[in-house]
Amino acid sequence: MRQIVLQPDGRLAIYSTVVDDFVMNDATPDEVADEAADFVRETASLHATPEQVTERVRRARETAYRNAAHVLAGEPHRAYKHPLAWQEFETMADSETHPHPY
Repeated sequence: MRQIVLQPDGRLAIYSTVVDDFVMNDATPDEVADEAADFVRETASLHATPEQVTERVRRARETAYRNAAHVLAGEPHRAYKHPLAWQEFETMADSETHPHPY
């Protein structure tokens, strides 16, 4: 899964649970939509027709723009079931960098 996150400077980032890291930082809504379209193209089935890929790319761009607008409006819960804020990602990264001794 990928989630669009609002950075403290007002720009957008994309977090991927597959790689457990950000795959894009300092992005605009246009760049987020381009990344979503690229991801769909890269992961499209070899059996998908060009028309199917085109339709999936169109839907991915629309979804990315809609989700980015919700995140920018301070309403990430309208885009994601369990949205995480930038601070939560920083806390996770800090705990990985400095694990607590047991």
